[in-house]
Order: sequence, then C-alpha cells, then structure tokens
Amino acid sequence: MDGVSFIVTLFNKSPFLPRVVAALARQEGPWKREFIFVDDGSSDGSGELVARLTSGWSERVRVLREPNRGAAAATNLGVSEASHFWLKLVDGDDLLLPDATAKLLEAAKASGEGFAYGGLDTYDADDPDPLAGRAAPSRHHIETDGLARFIRNCPANSSSILLSRPRYREAGGCDERLIAPDQALFLRLFAKAGGVRLEGPVALVPKSAPGRLSDHVRRDRYESVLALYYLVAETAELSERHARLACYRALSRAYRFQRHEGGRAIFTGHLLRLAAVRLGLPIDRARAIEKALGAFTLDGRSERPPEWLPGGLRGKSALESAG
Repeated sequence: MDGVSFIVTLFNKSPFLPRVVAALARQEGPWKREFIFVDDGSSDGSGELVARLTSGWSERVRVLREPNRGAAAATNLGVSEASHFWLKLVDGDDLLLPDATAKLLEAAKASGEGFAYGGLDTYDADDPDPLAGRAAPSRHHIETDGLARFIRNCPANSSSILLSRPRYREAGGCDERLIAPDQALFLRLFAKAGGVRLEGPVALVPKSAPGRLSDHVRRDRYESVLALYYLVAETAELSERHARLACYRALSRAYRFQRHEGGRAIFTGHLLRLAAVRLGLPIDRARAIEKALGAFTLDGRSERPPEWLPGGLRGKSALESAG
C-alpha cells in the first residue's frame, strides 16, 4: 500500500529534463516506486532524452508516447499504466523537493483522506542547484472547504498533488476536454471528498517556460472558466453555495478581463449577470458561465478557438460532453 507511481507529463520539455529527472532520483523514502513518463507528442526529443537519463535506474521506468492531446489526457494515460497504490503527479518542467513525496505521503495517510497537496515556489534556470537546502513542510491540516478555495483560484498545480488511485478514479481522473489538468482536477477531487494541505511548497516551477499555458492570458483565463462551467453544469451533488460561488467567480473574471484587457464598456451582459448572482436573483448559472467564456475569445464567442487546442484535439468542441 506504500508504493508510489510517479506520473510525469512531457511536451517539449527537453531543456528542463536533466534537472527534473535528477529531482525525481533524489526523492527520499523507503517505499517501492516506479516512474511513468508520458511524452505528449513532443517534437524536441523529450521522450528519447528521458530514456537516456534514466537508463541506469534500478526502479521500473516506462516512457509512453502519444499524439499531442494535452497534459490532462497524458496524465490519464500514465495513471492507467500505474501499478502502485499512490500516485505522484509531476509536470515535466517542475522540480520536486527531495522530501516532497515522503511528506505528502505521510500527510495523506495520517489524514485518512487519500489526497494531499502542497504549495509551489519558483526556480531560476541560472541557479546551479535550486533544491539546495530546500525541504517540504511538515505541518499539514485538513482542508475545510477545498472546493471553495479552488473555485476562487488555483494556487497549486499537478506537481503539488499526491493521491491514491481510488481517489483518482472516484473523481473521474483529469478532464480531457481541458488542456491542463490542474484546476479541474482539484475541483473534481474536492467535489467528491476532502483533502489535506501541506503548509508550504513541495515543488518548484520555472520562472520562465516558453509555451506555458499561463503565459497565454486569454487561453489561460478561458480554461479556468471552462473548468467552472463543467463543475456547475455536470456536478449533480454541487451545493447551492458552491454553484453560486462558481458562477460569481466566472462572471467577475470575465467582466474584469473584458474591462481591463478588452477595453469594453462598463455596462455589459457580464456585469448584469454578475449583479443578478450577487443579489440572489434567479439565473441559469451554467448558461451564464458559458456566456462568460466569450470574454476571453477575440470574436466574443463561447467556443474555444481551434488554434488553442493541442493537435490531437483539433475539431472538438470545448462545450460538448466528454461522454
């Protein structure tokens, strides 16, 4: 029950991989482990580089390759091949602190939640050893309302997460209609059950990583609101309070973006719908969030522009059902 499967997703990450792989090799703990790298259609030889960097390892290492479908789909593929009870998710340019997995595993087991996460810090590519002297936090606590926390914002990513395979299955895994697994996976996990949070960073993200989703502001904001749309439209057990909070968050983000980035007039449909939610007036929340998506596209339509999608997802609607 203590074995850990590391699921590492790669898409053109070759400049980062020597450090990423070295950080994985430094993970402390007596438990069995395996490493599953999923090359999501890289064109820079990421998969081949990982195979070379791990060629002398005694642990089980697999490098899976698939057409470019995004990190969410790549994570699901990796999990489907995992053999251990615990899953440690890792993005292909993030560095795990040496004791990160051990501290997360300790917290997840002690809490009985089967799901633990920590925070993030940054590292500079010019730093010769960004992990030197760094340790993951020992203190942790049960997240009393993780769903509300991740509706408001997404202060962590997949590299922050350790969870059991049953928890991953219960949540439905990563939503492959989205490119990045981060916020949507946290929403799915907390919509089903609780979790435990370590009070500090467990991984370092690069200060600069060309092509990162968060660097494309419109697409990043669109994805975050789309995750809220799926939460409200498809979660039957979602409470009234969380549904209202998700709708308010989506509309406020759309209104602010349209005002500050799009230069639109003050009185827009997003503002009127936002006022309705704030006043508690009847409103079709899923429809309102769907309309909010148009604040981030250049043509004002709710449909995701096809050029924002990985090659393997081109032609699929962002709003169609995954089933």
